Amino acid sequence: MKFSWQLTNSFLKIPERCFKKTLKQLILSGIEIDNIDNITNDKVLDLSITANRKEINSALSLAREISIITNQKIKIKNVPFYNRKQNTGIKNFTYIRIHTIDKSRENKTPEWILKNLKIHDICKRNGLENVQKYISVKWGATFKIIRLDNVKKLVKEDNLDYESNLIQIIKKEHCAINNNNNIDLIIFTTKKVLENYDSYDTSEFYENYYIDSINIIKDSIKCTIGRYYEAYSEFIPENNKIVLERKILNNWLGSNHKTKNKFLRIQQIEDILKKLKFSPKYIKNKKFFTVNIPTYRKHDVKNKIDIIEEVGKIHEFKNFHNKYKYVNKQGKKSRRLVKVNKIRQILRALGLNEVINCSLTNNLLENKQKIRIHNPINEEQTNLRNSIITNLINNYIHHIKYGNENLLIFEIGKTFQKDSEKNKYKEQRCLGGLINAPEYNRNNWVEKPTSINIFQVKGMVELLLEKINAKINFEEIVYDKIENSKSYVIKKNSTICIRDEKTKEIIGMIGEVNNQLISLNQNKNGKVYVFEIELDKLIHAKNMEKHLNYNKKSYSDYPSVVRDISISLNNYECVERLRKKIKAIDEKLIESVKIFNEYKKISTQTNQVNRVVGIRITYRSFNKTLNTKDIKNIDKNLNKTLGNIT
Repeated sequence: MKFSWQLTNSFLKIPERCFKKTLKQLILSGIEIDNIDNITNDKVLDLSITANRKEINSALSLAREISIITNQKIKIKNVPFYNRKQNTGIKNFTYIRIHTIDKSRENKTPEWILKNLKIHDICKRNGLENVQKYISVKWGATFKIIRLDNVKKLVKEDNLDYESNLIQIIKKEHCAINNNNNIDLIIFTTKKVLENYDSYDTSEFYENYYIDSINIIKDSIKCTIGRYYEAYSEFIPENNKIVLERKILNNWLGSNHKTKNKFLRIQQIEDILKKLKFSPKYIKNKKFFTVNIPTYRKHDVKNKIDIIEEVGKIHEFKNFHNKYKYVNKQGKKSRRLVKVNKIRQILRALGLNEVINCSLTNNLLENKQKIRIHNPINEEQTNLRNSIITNLINNYIHHIKYGNENLLIFEIGKTFQKDSEKNKYKEQRCLGGLINAPEYNRNNWVEKPTSINIFQVKGMVELLLEKINAKINFEEIVYDKIENSKSYVIKKNSTICIRDEKTKEIIGMIGEVNNQLISLNQNKNGKVYVFEIELDKLIHAKNMEKHLNYNKKSYSDYPSVVRDISISLNNYECVERLRKKIKAIDEKLIESVKIFNEYKKISTQTNQVNRVVGIRITYRSFNKTLNTKDIKNIDKNLNKTLGNIT
């Protein structure tokens, strides 16, 4: 299809220097340019318009497409439609405006109109028909030409429910001038939706092309134009709304090159849809756009993917990654998780293996504080555990059945306690461990190995607490103060409590398992020890790393001078006293005095043993570089002091 660039550019006013750039952007949007012909004062663009873009059929529609692609505004102002039905209650209507035209003095068609018709390969006809075709080429909409003899036929064929008074007027006019063959009717029609005018109107420049048509007919071909008649007919507008989820749009288009954000921002998408006259509305809580497709695009924009394609074309596909780039960003770990992982690492380094058990158990401990589950899955999972120790004992029993001996395990998990007074339930995380090592100690290879004892278990727990820098005290606990959940497990005389040094609160315990809970021979398998500590309280007992004390000392930027000397001293002479005397010679210039060696030397003459000390003295100033005079003065005073000592 051919287009006049001069006629198209009359809507845009694009400078000549930007012509090639505009054509390049047009090609990237999917509109191919087959040929460009240069004629007098104009350029003819031969464009390959595909079937799905049939709305690009005039200079205005091409200018509208270029304005969307290049972000250039259409320079012609839209003349507002004068609505007489605004207060009648009719919201959506078809509007018709009819003029009578007297062609008795019709002139020839101007050359500039014929030139534009020739570009579009339109044959010449009479003046009024040539104007009709030119308006269609320029605006994409035009008027109808009807002879008076065809008025009844027009009303019958179009089946339009016009107002009866308009039809009566046309009939009277027809009767009055029945013998005049030079009278025609020109009809302008449009559709208006007052509820959402911008998004629906197919002829947004209706008044513009109407005024342009009347002026050309009146001024160029000199036809006489009579007054116009108008009518309204109510209609139901089509529903062209489409819901577009932002997630789907991002998944199809991918990430964006230009911005730091991974995908197009909401405002960018909304601006592009507004350029396309899609009247977008973003629903924030549901994260989708509602889009109202204008009627001139309803033939090709029918689905979500069509809208996504339009957004991609306007933003240009070259600005998107062709492949999604996954960025591996390390997540942030909570301080609590880091501390728990450190406890795990320390226990594994001590030789313990981690186990994971279900929080549902049959609760070997018969106590009043057990929390029973309503409608349990099976008999083995009837209660919420109130101690990790019960699961660890079950692990031990299962372990011994298969003939394994040494077992050192730990678990970090949740326990549940019932507060009878407040009628509440408390959930907390605990650290529990079980140690059974019948062949742990061996004094020599002759004797048989012996079982681990409670003090060695205490040593393991103490080493754990020391490595995490927890301030904890170990004390013997009275049996009556052991929690009910553990009193059935621990022997009376083999219990050590773990107390927080800050809060003076018991946070855990170490003890030996009661033999009644283990059916196998204890003499063969050795003693079984367990420990349990409340994890949150243990982490709270940990000292912050700010407990360290740092010694700050200023450092000089000037070079130093080092003197290494050896001095003979009496056997009972204090080296520290000697160091202080040397430092006192000049405290500003003598930076340090260090003892780096001490040895005994036998005199060859007297055969006496002499004590010799090696001293390193450093000279340095904080204000300047030491010169020869400063060094000589220090050496002189140093020799004098050492002479008095020796």
